[in-house]
Amino acid sequence: MIDDAIDALDLWSATAMLVVVFLALTRAGAAQEEKQTPEKTAAASSSATLYPMPNYGGDFWSRSYLTGDWGGLRSKLADHGVQFDFNVTQIYQGVASGGTNRTGRYSGSTDMVLKLDSQKLGLWPGGFLFVEAQVPVGNTVNPYSGGILPVNTLVAMTAPAINEIILPHLYFTQFLSDWFAVVLGKLDTTGGDANEFAHGRGDDKFMNLAFSFNPVVLTLAPYAPLGMSLLFFPHKDVVYAFGVVDTQGLPNTAGFKTLVEDPTTLTNELRVTVRPFGLTGYQLLGVAWANKPFTLLPQDRRTVIRNILFGTPLETTSNNWAFYYNFDQYLYQDEQNPTRGFGIFFRAGVSNPRTSAFQQFYSFGFGGKGIIPTRDKDQLGIGYYYLKLSGDIPEGLRRRLSLDREQGTELFYNVEVFPGFMSHRIFRSSVHREKFWARCSMPGKIFKPASSQAFGSRSIFNSESAAGNMVIFVSVHEGRTR
Repeated sequence: MIDDAIDALDLWSATAMLVVVFLALTRAGAAQEEKQTPEKTAAASSSATLYPMPNYGGDFWSRSYLTGDWGGLRSKLADHGVQFDFNVTQIYQGVASGGTNRTGRYSGSTDMVLKLDSQKLGLWPGGFLFVEAQVPVGNTVNPYSGGILPVNTLVAMTAPAINEIILPHLYFTQFLSDWFAVVLGKLDTTGGDANEFAHGRGDDKFMNLAFSFNPVVLTLAPYAPLGMSLLFFPHKDVVYAFGVVDTQGLPNTAGFKTLVEDPTTLTNELRVTVRPFGLTGYQLLGVAWANKPFTLLPQDRRTVIRNILFGTPLETTSNNWAFYYNFDQYLYQDEQNPTRGFGIFFRAGVSNPRTSAFQQFYSFGFGGKGIIPTRDKDQLGIGYYYLKLSGDIPEGLRRRLSLDREQGTELFYNVEVFPGFMSHRIFRSSVHREKFWARCSMPGKIFKPASSQAFGSRSIFNSESAAGNMVIFVSVHEGRTR
């Protein structure tokens, strides 16, 4: 309890510290602004921003933001560099058949986001502060679906935090030139491995983690680490990011203790925009490496026996790595609205099989927005993934559980009932788990569920839009009884 109190104090101390730094830079920026010539000030005012001015206007049936303009206050705040978003996501999922437990679980998250633009605040150009607080609640069917990868990404990301207020992301971005920026703070790693059709936290497009980002980096880049990122923009179609983050960052701690005590993860990511036949697409290549001592999967039996009997340490290595690649490509784009169209996506990744259980990963699929005429905001996605487990998993464990590979599919469709309200999200997923055995309550019996089916519903309410989604989830597992 004392440690929890200390971690909570560290978390809010970090918040206060970054706010103080922001205010301190405010004074410095204001002093610098007094020395600027009118020409420089005019040039700075025309520079781009990370947080464009939203359009909060319109009546309830036509506006893009559910809560509107708050009587004009919201537009005034945004015009002066202050934006606030509020989101509530609620999910109910149940395992209808198969799996490891036919049960239902409710989960959800409340997100509050504050964005500050230093230039619009009347300070210096190129400074942006991002603060996000989350309140994850409930439980999930992830442990009972029978699959390895979580079927509910949203709740999996905030673990181990549940039923508490957390501050997973608080970072400051400063552009030092048009082609270079520095990001410092508690970062959001889900922004990496970006993909137009298969990316996110499971609250918008696909729900399965397999289609949110590449799982080969799970042990290397936690959801909310303390760290730094350098962004380079050598060309309008090229973005390169180099990051240094804490390997053990948690969403419910500030991270200062582990930043000093624990090893570091280095990330490199290059994303290039391509336009074959005038259609937008992206090619992304990334690599991550960590010097944290990871327990080796292949262990000498004598080492394991000594560990069990005498508590001697298992063999470790400080060389854990992962390579990943993805692309997305529009096959059709609306000339008037480029975000409306459809295309394909693909992911691939490999990691060190001696330290990571996820040796190889592949996924591909189809996605789009506004495919049906007059349904500009509807979204569609269908995908398939294949996960190959490490061949270096201890032989006894592999034989006992018959761990080999997992594959699955997912299909969803989002329907916009009216502007600002999305509803009736039809979601269907199947997972095929090969050679996976789970112990049941019957003594002497080991079984693998032949199939599992889950169902659920999800609703999303936020200041930008609100979505009430009906979710139908099906998970199928191949196997036999012995």
